Amino acid sequence: MRPADKKNAVTYPKLSGPHICVGAGQQALDLAQKSLQSAAELRGGKLSKADIAAVFEFIAASPGLFDIYRSNYEACGKIHKRQPFVGANKGFFAISVLRFLCFDIVRKVFEPQIKRSDSAWEMEFLHAFSDYIARTADEKFVDSLSDAYRKLAKAHGNGITAVTIANDETIQEIVRRAARKFPKEHLDYVNFSNAVNKALSDKYENYGPSPIKVSEPVIEQFFEAMRDKTKANYFRKMVLGKVRRPVAGL
Repeated sequence: MRPADKKNAVTYPKLSGPHICVGAGQQALDLAQKSLQSAAELRGGKLSKADIAAVFEFIAASPGLFDIYRSNYEACGKIHKRQPFVGANKGFFAISVLRFLCFDIVRKVFEPQIKRSDSAWEMEFLHAFSDYIARTADEKFVDSLSDAYRKLAKAHGNGITAVTIANDETIQEIVRRAARKFPKEHLDYVNFSNAVNKALSDKYENYGPSPIKVSEPVIEQFFEAMRDKTKANYFRKMVLGKVRRPVAGL
């Protein structure tokens, strides 16, 4: 890459999440593996329990291990200086993926509801969206995305960005498979709106009619916008654009 290219290169913000810690863990494992291999070579390929314990004591006190933790701490600080810390329960990555897929549409179509409530409205909508997919399209939706995330975390550590996720073929295919069963008929829109409204009722303890809830027409508008390829964001183009070859194992 020429200096001019470096100057003009586009960089994307790194994301918050447990992958930051996974990166440090993977580096520590790599250090342990190399140390054990070196020790084994010095002892004719065999290590006793005492030898293994001594190796790990050496690693624990080594500058190399401390440098891994220090550099990861610095990376974590830089990431969270720009972004809030995110929760990391089992379903958090599925919510994150759906957010990348449709955050622009959610904020446009449901702007009145969001303005009448608070920032949690969007998250409740995405939780309901994820649960709906698991019930109607792919019961392994959350688990499959969680598995894909673990692989990304192992490969990229604290370097994961939204583009890293959007370019992952496994993630694309999981979402593409779910998208084939997104609501298209009136009854589907009714069921989806009921799912969203139940989540909103539970969150805000408002079980009657409310201006923060959704109706079938606005849900139809949301999914029509999702299918509009002329206004797709990068992730929607990757997922809902041209048909790609299936990923092995999916």
